[in-house]
Amino acid sequence: MVVGLIVFLARFATTTADARKPLIPLSAAFALGGVTLALSATGGALTATPLHSASAAAFTMAEMLHAVISWELSVALAPGAVQGTYLAVHRLAQSTQRSIGPLAVTTAIATGPLGRTVFGAAIALTCMIQHRLVREPLARTPLSVPPVTVSEH
Repeated sequence: MVVGLIVFLARFATTTADARKPLIPLSAAFALGGVTLALSATGGALTATPLHSASAAAFTMAEMLHAVISWELSVALAPGAVQGTYLAVHRLAQSTQRSIGPLAVTTAIATGPLGRTVFGAAIALTCMIQHRLVREPLARTPLSVPPVTVSEH
């Protein structure tokens, strides 16, 4: 799935303003992943298998969208003088995610359908908040400097 779709999805974040738009589908993918994961616990093996597959597909799609969006926004929204610091914090956040992520997923699965739904909804809500937060900085682009995107470097 990643090999077949990542280049296609990268087209949706070729500019910084465009990178903001997939945050809505990203939140939907995370929410769908959480809901399908929760529903997989409510039936037997015949319903659990396609629901687990749908959940895996939704979370994989969400991860790919996140990868495409996060680099563009992390570089483009950082003030030029402290861009390195912003990127360091971005990498620190990714490291924290890799450390806490497995524990969070395990906890969500162990708490049953409600925990799985809350897990997907919490991540979706975070994406919606990010969509709102980046709107204003994107509107304030300096007129004297042409916009440069990460993909142009």
